Amino acid sequence: MRFSLSTPPAQGAVTTLLLVALVPRLLAAFFAGGYFAHDDHFLVAEAARSWVDGFDYNDWLPWNQKGTPTPSGHSMFYVGLHYLLFKVLVGVGFTDPAGGMVVVRLLHAFWSLIVVWAGYRIASQLSNATIAWRTGLFLALFCYMPFLSVRNLVEVACIPFLMLGAWQLVKDSEGPTARLALLAGVCIGMAMNVRFQVVFFAAGPGLALLLQRRWLPMFAYGLGLLLPLVLIQGSIDSVIWGRPFAEFGEYVGYNLANTTTYGELPWYNYLLLLAGIFIPPFSLCVIWGYVRKPAPLVVWLPVLLFVAVHSYFPNKQERFLLPIVPLFFVLGYTAWEQFRLGSMWWQHRPELWKGLMVWTLGVNALLLLLLTFSTSKRSRVDAMTLLLGRTDVKGWIVEDSPEHEPPMLPKYYSLQWPATVINVADTTLDLDSTMTVWRTMPKLTPNYAFLIGNEELPARMARIQHAMGPVEVVGVAQPGALDRLVHWLNPVNRNETITVLRVRE
Repeated sequence: MRFSLSTPPAQGAVTTLLLVALVPRLLAAFFAGGYFAHDDHFLVAEAARSWVDGFDYNDWLPWNQKGTPTPSGHSMFYVGLHYLLFKVLVGVGFTDPAGGMVVVRLLHAFWSLIVVWAGYRIASQLSNATIAWRTGLFLALFCYMPFLSVRNLVEVACIPFLMLGAWQLVKDSEGPTARLALLAGVCIGMAMNVRFQVVFFAAGPGLALLLQRRWLPMFAYGLGLLLPLVLIQGSIDSVIWGRPFAEFGEYVGYNLANTTTYGELPWYNYLLLLAGIFIPPFSLCVIWGYVRKPAPLVVWLPVLLFVAVHSYFPNKQERFLLPIVPLFFVLGYTAWEQFRLGSMWWQHRPELWKGLMVWTLGVNALLLLLLTFSTSKRSRVDAMTLLLGRTDVKGWIVEDSPEHEPPMLPKYYSLQWPATVINVADTTLDLDSTMTVWRTMPKLTPNYAFLIGNEELPARMARIQHAMGPVEVVGVAQPGALDRLVHWLNPVNRNETITVLRVRE
């Protein structure tokens, strides 16, 4: 079988694409450890493993809350799957937290192959075999895809469901039949079970079918959408909270009340993200392709609605847009290639397109190599791992007077769930008095400390020692290459060296 970047193999194109996609994802599963953002660890792995070990890290479960129990506003479906996985692993004696995350990343690596498969199928339906082959290769090897695919981000974990739903919607060139619309609704409803905000995408196919006056497929799609939501989301919440959709209701209320709590960015922020994520200037070609060809409407409109609603909403975190990125690329790239191949201007300038592709593929290869072998938040993970298996841990102080923002450290990697945590953001806290109070509770008195950063380290260590007693250095956790690069690109991102101290007894 001949492999080429420009033309598909004579046979087995799908199998070849999946193998090409699998290799960097498997490498990322083993070598791209850590976590990308706060939510993909603390709202998934941290919560799930704590439940297995008999704790409730986030106090999400009503029987562990004080006063009137209140839902957290998070879907229990995705974190619940992690709970079941960890329960099985621990049950068979596989308790190592780092090893458990390798298993999680491997499962995500295989799950993400659906995006490549469905993207190729959609591109084949919208264009020809050659364009579909190139589309599949981009989805397989885009620099950030393997790295993100093995993360616990709900924004990424929901994408295979969305792509399967999109494939059902375009499978018939005449438009989705009632059966295909029903299947599409089920797939997109499953995506909503993972990520509530998919609702803005989910409204699109129904609206498109309404505009086309295709009544039977429209109602079939709505039925398919409701089935997994009622059977899964409704059932889980009924068991936990005694009423269906309790978490979704809390999610809506919380976001309406906190539209600017996590920052406010301009409306065009996501357009800039799309212009950068596909590597400019190639990204501009993809955007142009999407804009110039609003078809097929049944998948084009959902993407537009998703981007528009998120652009209107003040809180714009980059990861929020991830669910539609692969489908946006498929629609934009296939439309662009059809335009380029039919354009006399581009036909007379083949060297220009070749040069643009050399630049795009070169930059992508460098970033792919970096991301596939980079652990994110490495110092935090390594610092917590130093406490794994220690029987003397009662708690710790997280001292971050240089930046005044002590980070949450992932207890998952230490399995020290009951440990007391005291955050020290600056020198105004009377640490001596604080420790005097905690010494009245000997079993809970912190006896470890984490110094974030190297600034004024001797003075900070002396302050810790004065409050806690004689200490010794357990280890120093260094940031990884990716963390250093991100900090160099934007110093706002933390680049933390963490010194771990222990009270000598």
